[in-house]
Amino acid sequence: MKRLVFSSEFYYIKAADLKQLPLKDKALQSDLEIPLVLLRKEGNAKLVDAKGIVATAKDDDFIKVKIAYYTFPALIGLLLCLIKPLKRRYYKSYWISFTVRLDDIIQAKLPRGERNAENAYQWTNKRWQISKEEAQKRYAELRASMQKKGYDKKQPMFVMLNRKFGAKDQLFQGHHRIGICKELGITEVSILFWTAPATFQWLKKLM
Repeated sequence: MKRLVFSSEFYYIKAADLKQLPLKDKALQSDLEIPLVLLRKEGNAKLVDAKGIVATAKDDDFIKVKIAYYTFPALIGLLLCLIKPLKRRYYKSYWISFTVRLDDIIQAKLPRGERNAENAYQWTNKRWQISKEEAQKRYAELRASMQKKGYDKKQPMFVMLNRKFGAKDQLFQGHHRIGICKELGITEVSILFWTAPATFQWLKKLM
C-alpha cells in the first residue's frame, strides 16, 4: 500500500508557477499551514492551497511550500535504498518545472559539492570520464553561453526528493550550472522534481 510522504526540505517557488497548477479539490491530511504541491503518478502535479496563500500572492512572490508524493511503506523504501540498482528502478520524474531562487537551493544543501572549471565533468564512473582539457572546454562553452543568454529556464535542474538514504533531498543534475550561476550572479533558476523511495525521516537527523 502506497503512503503519502513529503520532501525533506521546504521550497520557495514563484507564485506565478504555482498558480498554473490545478487545485486539488480535497485537502490532504496534513498539519502543515503552508501550501502543498502534490506530485501525481501521471507525471504532473496539483496544488493544495487550503489557506489561499498562493491565490492571494503576487505573481513574483516566492511561496514556501512542501512537496508531497506517494511511495512505498518506509521499511520497503529502506530495503530498496540498500540495493542501489533496484532503487534506481523506482526513481520517477515529473515534467512540470518551477522557478526558485538559487540561494534557497544552496542554503538547503541540495548540491553534492561544487563544480568549477578545475573539477568540471570529472566523474568517478569510468564510462563518462573525459580528459581534463575536454572537460574545461565544455565548461567554458557552457559558461560563455550562460553569460551571453542568461539561464535557460526551459532546461531545468533536477532535484530528487528523499534521494539520500530515502530521507534527504539532493540535487540530481545541474551542479555545473549552479557553479556558473554563482560566478555570474544569476539569482533565479528552474527545477523539476524526481522522487526516490522514501524511508524514515528521523534518518535525516543522523546526516
